Amino acid sequence: MDENRMAVVEVPFGHGTMRATIPARNLIGTYVAPGARAAEDPAGEILSALEHPIGSAPLPERLKRGMTVCVVVSDLTRPVPYRIMLPVLLRLLNRCGVSDRDITLLVATGLHRGLTPEEQAQLYGEDVVRRVRVVNHNYSDPTNLVRLGVTRHGTPIEVNRLAVETDFLLLTGYIEPHQQLGFTGGRKSIMPGIASEAAVMHNHGPKMMDDPRAVNGVLEGNPQHEDSLEFAQAVGVDFILNVVLNEEEKLVKAVAGDLVEAWLAGVELSRSFREVVLPEPCDVAVTASGAPLDQVLYQGPKIASAVFRAEDPIVRDGGTVIVPMEATEGVGHHREFYELMCSGQGNPDAVIERCYTSPVKDQWGSQIWARMLQRLRMTIVTQNMTPAGIEAMGVTHQPTLQQALDEALACYGPDCKVAVFPRATTVLPRLAKQPGRTNEQEDR
Repeated sequence: MDENRMAVVEVPFGHGTMRATIPARNLIGTYVAPGARAAEDPAGEILSALEHPIGSAPLPERLKRGMTVCVVVSDLTRPVPYRIMLPVLLRLLNRCGVSDRDITLLVATGLHRGLTPEEQAQLYGEDVVRRVRVVNHNYSDPTNLVRLGVTRHGTPIEVNRLAVETDFLLLTGYIEPHQQLGFTGGRKSIMPGIASEAAVMHNHGPKMMDDPRAVNGVLEGNPQHEDSLEFAQAVGVDFILNVVLNEEEKLVKAVAGDLVEAWLAGVELSRSFREVVLPEPCDVAVTASGAPLDQVLYQGPKIASAVFRAEDPIVRDGGTVIVPMEATEGVGHHREFYELMCSGQGNPDAVIERCYTSPVKDQWGSQIWARMLQRLRMTIVTQNMTPAGIEAMGVTHQPTLQQALDEALACYGPDCKVAVFPRATTVLPRLAKQPGRTNEQEDR
């Protein structure tokens, strides 16, 4: 290899991209999901899934005229193609005798802020929001919540009453790897989507967050997944419509039907084209996502988690994770997350201690980043937050990807190994199996 040859690193940044160059000898790879071909007819794919549900009778056999239907929808932090999905779904519901006035879209905000009317129209479609009622879930208003018991893990089953009082509860969403629950979709629309603050904080509490099985791509033995599923089953989900997207966030396939069976079919498809294999751990990982996730600092832990909350040690201890984030909303609605990160004054151990002793809303992200900082360095690349605002969290700031990579290369020397993950949340990275590893190590 020509020692002087340069490689271009380009990653999503907001709605555009950010570029840098590094010596080619330092780049071990740019890792994107192997991917899958987008459906030629996305609306037709949605309709086909609805007409051929998995583990459930078709909707025309289950719905009757005069029934009320609550459709749980994701908020704008998720790239769900609702402008394609919802018109198809509403037409089918109408054919089943369900009128628009009996349909409610319940926005699964979790502990996020509610959507403005303009954002609702942008995400779901102007015609859709004119036709049916749209309600933001409010996790902090007890009058909007009902309690149905407690899960085996001790999570109070407190959920938006619209989901309980409706005649038919239908969940929508998308399926990709998730840093805590293994995969998104399915039961996640309920927990944390429309649960109470107390419920979410227990499910996302420090003990379950620190469980070694609560990581990307893992379901079996994952306490957060198991707890969320039990929570959703207690609420009583009648039907789901979930989509699987490729690395370009184009619809590949839709699955519909039973909460568990249909979702697991989507999970296996998603898993099949997301695994990427590194030949060795890297010293520096660049984890990006672009919009919508990189618009608010709170989503940063999710982006970085692809290489930290993985079954294999993707980044060497003492290495660096670089997270480019446009951060147009800055800290945004999630002040407690940011203030908890800053409370450690650069000491991640202090942040972890507070997660256990003085829990606050949104602390899951702080816990992830603090655990990362116990082992790794982190640099956030943004122009929309000040260096002081970033460094108060014990994190390095750089205004450009080039400066962040130059700093990292200077830190680790000529043999530095860099791995780039342009859409980090869409991949499941693992290390190549090495000669001499035991079966137990390989299966882990």
